[in-house]
Amino acid sequence: MRTLSQFSGRKAASGAVAAPEMSGDASKTLEEILRAAANEGASDVHFEPKEHGLLVRFRLDGEAREHRTVPVSLRDALLARGKIFGGMDITEKRLPQDGRAVMKEGEKRLHLRLSTLPTVYGESLVIRLLDQSMPNMSFEAMGMAPLQAAAVREALSGPAGLIFITGPTGSGKTTTLHSALHALDTKGKVVHTLEDPVEYEFPGIRQTEVREKIGLTFAASLRALLRQNPDIMLVGETRDGETAQLAIRGALTGHLVLSTLHTNDALAAIPRLRDLGVESFLLAAALRLVAAQRLVRKLCPECREVHPQNQRLCAEHGIPDAVFYRPHGCPACRSRGYRGRIAIHEVIPAAKFAAAIEANAPVAELAAIRDREGHLTLWQHGLAAAARGLTSIEEVARVL
Repeated sequence: MRTLSQFSGRKAASGAVAAPEMSGDASKTLEEILRAAANEGASDVHFEPKEHGLLVRFRLDGEAREHRTVPVSLRDALLARGKIFGGMDITEKRLPQDGRAVMKEGEKRLHLRLSTLPTVYGESLVIRLLDQSMPNMSFEAMGMAPLQAAAVREALSGPAGLIFITGPTGSGKTTTLHSALHALDTKGKVVHTLEDPVEYEFPGIRQTEVREKIGLTFAASLRALLRQNPDIMLVGETRDGETAQLAIRGALTGHLVLSTLHTNDALAAIPRLRDLGVESFLLAAALRLVAAQRLVRKLCPECREVHPQNQRLCAEHGIPDAVFYRPHGCPACRSRGYRGRIAIHEVIPAAKFAAAIEANAPVAELAAIRDREGHLTLWQHGLAAAARGLTSIEEVARVL
């Protein structure tokens, strides 16, 4: 892994090989962009080649915002510098590449994940910034309601079983799984993760990065891992039938297995797993909890304002005496109206659903059980967050 230590080219404390010293306008420009991204709290930097320059956009609170345009005279040199930092081959421009680097900006230690992809006007470069000094968040701090957080903790307290976090790409599933690892009592236990890629490093936990190009898939890694008899396994994503069935096998043979699925809501995980070839009676026996989530932008507390149609919104959504807010914009939020993000959730403990799952009940019947048991849907939890002034109804509708 290449290392950026205050962009000085010094050898990092980890012993990684330092990147070559940057020089020239392209080097200075790249340094300025990465510093600005780190200071603004961007999660990603997108370098998008255009005919007359290089468009640079920061992803802030999930939204891609234009930062600047680099002149076409610096476009290729800047992209080459980015590839050097990531340890990539600058002579290969026809195929996608992945790379890594580390940088330190102030008190922040950021791991960089770089990827390139050829486009019409050159290679597109995306740099993901992962703050390794970011403190672990509790489930409540992430946005879960108290009863939802209690249900997750109860599921994690068992010695075995299967827990799924569902949602689309970029909905914070990996962060929730990492928070779950922090919440677990791992003393005296063997914990192993399979990830693609490894984004955050955990002391005392073994981590394996999946590399599909050489055949080290989730399924192959999980098959080997089961032979090593860990107590707790985190599988970054359940993508295929073999991985799903191995996860079920692990959960039924005394392991606690945490994983993710791409589904629109929590209950959709049940038919999804059936489609992957998991027998309903095995799923009913293994599943402990399934949760869905989305990330919504938080209203800036400095400038949020009461929605002028507040009474109509309350009537439409059946929430009496609630006050809804909308974004406005101020210097504190850089005129965006939003600052930071929280998650909204649908958390379904599986115990009350086991008989219906084993009987191959349709999703409509599972939804009736959910409603009878009083579990919030994503929309209901989003409305509750809006009624507390944390976000806007428009933002909840945007992500759902």
